[in-house]
Amino acid sequence: MTFKHKSRKKESCFYQRVLFQKHRDLLQRLYFDLIGLPPSVEEIDEFLNDQTENSYEKIVDKLLSSENYGERMASIWMDIARYGDSHGYQDDLERVMWPWRDWVIHAYNSNLPYDEFITWQLAGDLIPNATKEQIIATGFNRNHKITQEGGVIPEEYRTEYVADRTNTTSKMMMGLTMECARCHSHKYDNITHDEFYGFYSFFNNICTFCNNFIIIDISTFIYNS
Repeated sequence: MTFKHKSRKKESCFYQRVLFQKHRDLLQRLYFDLIGLPPSVEEIDEFLNDQTENSYEKIVDKLLSSENYGERMASIWMDIARYGDSHGYQDDLERVMWPWRDWVIHAYNSNLPYDEFITWQLAGDLIPNATKEQIIATGFNRNHKITQEGGVIPEEYRTEYVADRTNTTSKMMMGLTMECARCHSHKYDNITHDEFYGFYSFFNNICTFCNNFIIIDISTFIYNS
């Protein structure tokens, strides 16, 4: 009897440790997935000691309402939207793109509908009576690399920028890679040469060599629009 009692007690302790580890791992994964940061020791203890049925749901709601949520989600979107704080190419000088970055963070934190999130970035400036927030969203179209080298042929690089917008938009918003059809059609590719340049034409009227940037302090309006 003593042996059985000790065995059951040992199994119970083992079960408690497994349960603790399971709940802690669940919380850590949730934090990393939603805000990209680990939970503190106090937050882990609070979750483990919460015996209510909706303890998990409360943590989810807490993280979704955190400003860190928008930063975490925006980091993924900015990666595929090729965001950078410099122009790229050989000079790679600093440029002002942080208003668009802050807009993306704000869009996630304010739960902006996805159709508006996409429309504003592609053509927010074409919306009748566009707000400053909608205009800033179109910074998506200026995320490509920009050369500042002297002596370049402007039209050559303009077409490169348009092609970049075409390829990026098709990948991130349509799940299609279209750049293979830029030069010619391929026998086993569903996207033809004509279809690539049909899509390309949507971005072929954006002013690219306008070097006088208007720097806007979005803190004065973006969160109040």
